[in-house]
Amino acid sequence: MRAASARGSRARCRWGGRRRLAAPAYHRDVARALPRNSDVAGQLELLADLLELEGAASFRVVAYRRAATRIRETAGSVAELALAGRAKELNGIGKTIEEKIVQVVEDGEMHALTKRKNIVPPEVVLFMRLPGLGPKTAARIWHELGVTTIDELKRAAETEQLRTLTGLGVKTEERVLKALAEKKQEPSDRRLLGDGLGALLAVVSVLRDHPAAVEVSEAGSARRRKETFRDLDIIATATDAEALIEYFTKLPWVIEVVAKGPSKATVLSNEGLRFDLRVVPPESYGNLLQHFTGSKDHNVALRERAVKDGLSVSEYSITVVESGDELRYGSEAEVYERLG
Repeated sequence: MRAASARGSRARCRWGGRRRLAAPAYHRDVARALPRNSDVAGQLELLADLLELEGAASFRVVAYRRAATRIRETAGSVAELALAGRAKELNGIGKTIEEKIVQVVEDGEMHALTKRKNIVPPEVVLFMRLPGLGPKTAARIWHELGVTTIDELKRAAETEQLRTLTGLGVKTEERVLKALAEKKQEPSDRRLLGDGLGALLAVVSVLRDHPAAVEVSEAGSARRRKETFRDLDIIATATDAEALIEYFTKLPWVIEVVAKGPSKATVLSNEGLRFDLRVVPPESYGNLLQHFTGSKDHNVALRERAVKDGLSVSEYSITVVESGDELRYGSEAEVYERLG
């Protein structure tokens, strides 16, 4: 993908959409040209998707997704902070990600994202967003069958090509065709809460019965009982985090382990549901539960209010800015009590 050379012009790429080019130098007079936080976060999320397709280490994918969430929940311009060398003050954003944010301002897009978008066919990313098709399976369909578009994927399922891949079968083809048929009616990659709430509660119950589990709770939009969801989030504390993670990834309905680490795992179920489990220290359980349950707007408002009180809120703690003291809470109620 090539950017147009004329300043202020727009370039359209095979991935769709437009790229806004900004002048290399920044000053207050061009503040309105800065990319929105949602645009920066969107690029990080797409980069994470492409890295998953490459089979990159899960910690890199998690880092980009975590930074994207933090950026979306930040009230002020993160691009402006990055240009001033201050984006690193935000939890989850280090030097590498700050540099990528500056690239968005100066060139319109993160260089790593541009490189990968020139390699990965754009619709392959859509494969992994279909229920039951994770990044590993999507990458296999692309590399081993040469399937690069949604139409080709549909034909591959209809002509029984998917079952020629080891580990895939008739049920995979049926799930793909069903998901594609539903997407024609509903373009969103979100699903109705009723499709996943029962399964989520069942998984929470199973994890609570594990001897290493201490606290286990649903989180995210499903815990808020929002009408639709994309992923099903679970937060837990345990006497042995790795043992609980291992148990979670070996549950009989798991058809693909998307990512796995010592304290976090993402799996796909045989019903096409994506579950995220995060195990945290008991003293931070309340902080993380609040963070993952609150909506973006709610968390932004909470952080803005905290700043006025001299506090900085992250998913793991509340920091007293003046002293640097980090406050961690074992319950969500304690977090809200401290924030007033």
